[in-house]
Amino acid sequence: MLTLKGTLLNVFMTNEYIKEDGSKIPPKTKLQLLTKVTLKNGGTKNELIDLSIPVDKVHKYKGKENSQIEVEVAIIGKVQFYGV
Repeated sequence: MLTLKGTLLNVFMTNEYIKEDGSKIPPKTKLQLLTKVTLKNGGTKNELIDLSIPVDKVHKYKGKENSQIEVEVAIIGKVQFYGV
């Protein structure tokens, strides 16, 4: 398991998405995190990450906006994270 750390800026829900074939993709609950990424030259940059989480985990993060948080994540694909 991996842990992603950052400043929680927002907790939000995406809109329902309707595909061209008419099938619906339900809304997702997401955390918006501001993270610091270390560069090869030793510097850092800020990166904004929208992280999907299960709806039953929202209570762990609601009310913690503008605070440092840690989220356990799993890797999906090459560069996307999904909070667990």
